[in-house]
Amino acid sequence: MKNKVGSAILRVTILIIVLLAAFLGLRYYFSSKESVTYSSPTTPVRVCGATLGSIEEEITITGYIESEKMVPIVPFVSGTILEYDIEEGSKVKKDDVVARIDSEPYRLQAAQAEAQATAYESTYRRMENLYEANAVTLQEYEAVVAQRDAATAQKELADLQLSYADVKAPADGTVVISRGTVGSVATNTDYLAIIADMDNLIVNLSVSSRYYDMIVNNIDSLEITVTDESRGISSSASVVSYAPYVDPLSRSFNLRLKLDDSSLFTIGSAVNVRIVYESIEDVYTLPASVLRLDNSLYYVEDGIARHMEYTPLYKNDELFNAPEGMEDVLFVIEGQNSLFDGQEVRILEDSGENI
Repeated sequence: MKNKVGSAILRVTILIIVLLAAFLGLRYYFSSKESVTYSSPTTPVRVCGATLGSIEEEITITGYIESEKMVPIVPFVSGTILEYDIEEGSKVKKDDVVARIDSEPYRLQAAQAEAQATAYESTYRRMENLYEANAVTLQEYEAVVAQRDAATAQKELADLQLSYADVKAPADGTVVISRGTVGSVATNTDYLAIIADMDNLIVNLSVSSRYYDMIVNNIDSLEITVTDESRGISSSASVVSYAPYVDPLSRSFNLRLKLDDSSLFTIGSAVNVRIVYESIEDVYTLPASVLRLDNSLYYVEDGIARHMEYTPLYKNDELFNAPEGMEDVLFVIEGQNSLFDGQEVRILEDSGENI
């Protein structure tokens, strides 16, 4: 019995010694192992400095080229078209005959009116002699005078309608729409063609009401450029007129511009109109990409990124004014969207003071 108890105590003692030895060994191993500290890598950024220059406050609006004068050619009488001498692109002068309508019905009408006028003229002359001889009353004489005058007016109207069978251009211009054809019927309720003054082209713009005061207050100093980007052409323009009110439904107002060089453009072309309404000179500027969407920016101070809320006084699509007193600071132009305030950064070698 004593031998069994002694064996059990011995086994327990050996197990304790083994566990203690293992614990001491592990403790020694971890205490002697060199500790490793993790440090986050610095974030690479590109920076730029402020540049002394100017900022042009502007808006860009899409519009279409129109002619200042677009005149329809409408016949004053109806009938079958016998001749039609114009097509789109034709240049015409005022009073050029562009089409001829069958004049036979109007010739017959004029001949009939002339015969009636001749007859009433003869009656009038006989009645005049009788009246002077006191052979007829004043009332009878005046009735014949009225009939003679009515017949004369009818003859003049018939002659005028006959002349309208030759359809003439109402103004100088270029045919931009041509709808007439030989054999078709022309009416005085529809146009045969439209002519436009290609030497005086305009752009009608619908401008947001928030720019009304800016444009109206600077109407004499606006710098306007009209560009057809598809053709790579542009021209300066000037204001012809502007609406004196804002449309309450669309919240916009009309602005009418005249192109300085109409020869480059075509009616109907889509154009972009750039209007510079104010220019701020001698101001330190930064590229627009420095400013984040939430109106904040990052600048670098001793290798640390610093966050700053900032709303520029002047801004366009390319530039904004730098914060006052920070003309010599480097601002983050690329990489700022992954930064946080106080983060260590590494300035890329291809950064420049001014980008």
